[in-house]
Amino acid sequence: FRDRLDPPVPMNYYGNCVIPINFSGDKAKTFSGEDGFVNAVKILSDSVNGLNSRGAEPVWELYVEGLKKMEVGSTQKLSVSGSNKFGIYGSDFGWGKPVSTENISISHNVLFSMSERRDEAGGVEIGMCLKKCVMDDFVSGFQNGL
Repeated sequence: FRDRLDPPVPMNYYGNCVIPINFSGDKAKTFSGEDGFVNAVKILSDSVNGLNSRGAEPVWELYVEGLKKMEVGSTQKLSVSGSNKFGIYGSDFGWGKPVSTENISISHNVLFSMSERRDEAGGVEIGMCLKKCVMDDFVSGFQNGL
């Protein structure tokens, strides 16, 4: 996926740049109903396409602006960190490919993390960080078929 950028990111580059996409201007009904998923994809797609013409400094400013918007107010937030497209299990920086990965940033404000599955092409590992009482409710609902 590194070769999608122009110029491409070198294969030995250890890091990435992920910026928040802020949906705070959108109402919940935008993401519900028959067109909810399509609306979310369009907003994300437009946000990503809008980055193509920006240089590094404007993207950094956008990152900082997005973080500030996430901190303001008392609205309920849902955050997802990571991607199953990073190819983390295929990375080898000289000491071998990873056996396991963890996203430690989900212990603060981020509730979910995603990454590719190590042993299944196309699979997704999902990590969650919730208060125990909330996690217990989630597990109960999940075990009962949501």
